[in-house]
Amino acid sequence: MKLQINPFLYREMRRYAGSRKFYIWLFIYEAFLTVVTGVGYHIALHTSWDQIMNYSGAAYVYFILAGILGLIVLLIVPSFAAGSLASEWEDRTMELLLAASVKPSEIVVGKLLSSVCLAILLVVAGMPFLSVAFIVGGIQKKHLIQFLLLLVMESVFIGSIGVSLSAACQKVDMAGLQSYAASMGLFVGTALVAVVVYIIERTSQGGGDIVQKGGFGGVMLILLFNPLITMASLLTDQMGYRNKFQELLCVLGPVPEFVMMHWCLISILIQMMVSIILLILSKRKVEKYYL
Repeated sequence: MKLQINPFLYREMRRYAGSRKFYIWLFIYEAFLTVVTGVGYHIALHTSWDQIMNYSGAAYVYFILAGILGLIVLLIVPSFAAGSLASEWEDRTMELLLAASVKPSEIVVGKLLSSVCLAILLVVAGMPFLSVAFIVGGIQKKHLIQFLLLLVMESVFIGSIGVSLSAACQKVDMAGLQSYAASMGLFVGTALVAVVVYIIERTSQGGGDIVQKGGFGGVMLILLFNPLITMASLLTDQMGYRNKFQELLCVLGPVPEFVMMHWCLISILIQMMVSIILLILSKRKVEKYYL
């Protein structure tokens, strides 16, 4: 039985493989991670002869590297996803695709998968640097697998936003701007809402203890849509700082205990539901091409 690969995924992967610019950027990416890893482990493990080497520093280097890797992936995915469908609209090739008996769902899913596969490539390319923590100590293999799966799912979430905006804008430049605006709205906007509410509440209460007075803990639930907070919840849990993370969640008041205990899982489920809705809307937008 021959394995069927989505034609759009296959075409995009071949385009990346044949691009010299892609390999140049990949080399720069690897060189950057090499420098960060070398400097990080040098600082963490370097000690004098009369001191005991603290191998726990490797865990902090892993935390920093994972954060950098996740941020790079989440910033790159929108640019590729935004130009996926918009390029077909702009080049007027969408009609040819639909005339070739290609289902709209195949077009949308293929465009999304091409962005996700690029993110997976970047993650896999960065795995050797994160894996150094296994040799030194402080990190388990399951931590690396959990982080890898989380980045893949976050790439799907961010990619679905870019694909949906790409289907709606029909212009590559506009889709790219809106995709990054939406991503920054999730990364920064949701956190900014919590910060503004915190400042207003502290001002109204005269700087009192907000946690005991409560009343605005539900505002923090908006952070369930923030991929960076989701990634932070996983990494802080792996580092043994879950209590510190939960304290931050309760800075505006009590948050449901079940949500706090399973923040990462609930956040992923919500984001995946949003992704499905956005992909359905993108599919309908392609279906209405002839209307």
